[in-house]
Amino acid sequence: KTRNSARASPPEPSSKMSRALRILAVGLGAGVVDAAAVAESAAATGQCTPGSSDASCRARGGQATGVDLMQRKIMASAVVPDAGDVEVAASVAQPEGAGVGILGHTPDYDCDGDGVQDCGKWDYRMSMCMNQAMCGYTHKFPDFTLDHACRCRKCPSLPGTAFGDPMLKHPDEAGAPFSALNWGVFKNWGDHMDTCAPWVMPRDDAALQNLLTYARGKGYKVRISGAGHSAGGIVTDGKNQQVLVISLAEYTAPAEWEFALKDMPDGSKRATVNAGWTQFHLYERIRPLGFFQPAQTAGYFFSLGGLVASSVHGGSYLGGFIHAYVTRFRVMLFDGSIKIVDTEEELRFWRCSFGLHGIMLSVEMQLEKREKLQMYPVEAKLPAWNAHEFWKFIKQDAEADIAPELLPAEGGQGSRKAWNGEYFADFINGGDTPIIAVYAQKANSSVDPNFGGQLGIPDDIYQAYATLKNAPVTDYRGLMSYGVAARRDGAPPIKIVGVDVNDMIGALRTEQVAHIMSHEAMTNIPRLARKLANRVNDGFFQRHTSWHPTRLLRRWII
Repeated sequence: KTRNSARASPPEPSSKMSRALRILAVGLGAGVVDAAAVAESAAATGQCTPGSSDASCRARGGQATGVDLMQRKIMASAVVPDAGDVEVAASVAQPEGAGVGILGHTPDYDCDGDGVQDCGKWDYRMSMCMNQAMCGYTHKFPDFTLDHACRCRKCPSLPGTAFGDPMLKHPDEAGAPFSALNWGVFKNWGDHMDTCAPWVMPRDDAALQNLLTYARGKGYKVRISGAGHSAGGIVTDGKNQQVLVISLAEYTAPAEWEFALKDMPDGSKRATVNAGWTQFHLYERIRPLGFFQPAQTAGYFFSLGGLVASSVHGGSYLGGFIHAYVTRFRVMLFDGSIKIVDTEEELRFWRCSFGLHGIMLSVEMQLEKREKLQMYPVEAKLPAWNAHEFWKFIKQDAEADIAPELLPAEGGQGSRKAWNGEYFADFINGGDTPIIAVYAQKANSSVDPNFGGQLGIPDDIYQAYATLKNAPVTDYRGLMSYGVAARRDGAPPIKIVGVDVNDMIGALRTEQVAHIMSHEAMTNIPRLARKLANRVNDGFFQRHTSWHPTRLLRRWII
């Protein structure tokens, strides 16, 4: 659906980066791009390409691979210059081809002092330093290669601190009294909070209880994380060396607390779910039966515990925060004791509690039945940016189900047939006549009778979910399935020719790129919605995401 659909194209860059930027934008939109085209454009603009050697890059007169495009700046740990920097830098200045093996005994590359080189290797395929748990990108003069800039993270490993505890860093190898996976150090998905706090993923109730006992005996502070999509230091800012972070990404709950459906007297259903599951794992079970959450987000990749422990709202016009639909919690308190929270008097304190009361192990949530679901986008280029056009789009084009008494008179009246809407506006290309779009949903009797897309449950929905779940993805810690990656640290970012899109965007911070990115984001919302509607039709339109919040949105949100 469109209104005034003749959309304005973003202005073409006037510099020699024009073609490279266009290829980047198309690749971002399609999720795939021709490697040869990227190489051609990169060569024309003096850039090097993924997989090229530093020597071949310099021979062409370009910059070393990733200097402008692929460096993981946010992943880097800052190193404060000291008196020894000149001496260390001198040891790095080697002839080309000498390698970095001789750096193994310097503190910049031998992180634990055992005489074995831990850092000093750049992964050109992943565009970051190898051994991310210990190494980060930190350039010092006169580093000649990206290998040389891969130094030990300056995480203090003092005895008696959580940061330096081998039981937290290597639970299985160190014979820890708890069964857990170490997932390196905590960082959030947005890449702007990268800490030295151990990130530990216990596997069951006993492991959690033993870990809490161990932490209490050591005087550590425990923080709880979900899939890492939190902002800022909401889990930890990494400054306290006594902090460790616990995740339920590997946790399995006992019996019905892992997953169960309950029939209620009024004919509705409730789902009891492992709080470490994401919305994807929940919908894999409930969508084939025609059930949904009353409110849901745009993407799958948030943990259920994280959603209900914070103020996440979704796009339902009549719904509230997602945590409002929790009817029961199974929780673990600081001393390892387990409690069922099922009275409203207590539930209201656990909802949106940010992990301050204890660990949410499982949640029971209300569900809604939808016999039909219509996923569709609506777009318009507003003739003017004023109250009338704004409310006209929301009421008439988006058909938002909002009571008239809650809205101003501008914009007339609408059908109120859409139960859900998520809005996007392109001001950087549109100016005073912005392009505005909504990804909307209608359900049951409100669906359009002549709608040409999927309305019901797709015939092969079980296989579709299995395919999505088992799809191989490359996280910065290696190859794994989408289902595993989503639980551990959120959806991996989209890559083009092996390069993290977020790093591309971060390195090319120009107004021209902002124009193209905003245009492509608007263009691809219909494609994303249509693709998942055809496969599972569950209301979500994002499985992966390349629209990094600090790269795209911050430019013009006020």
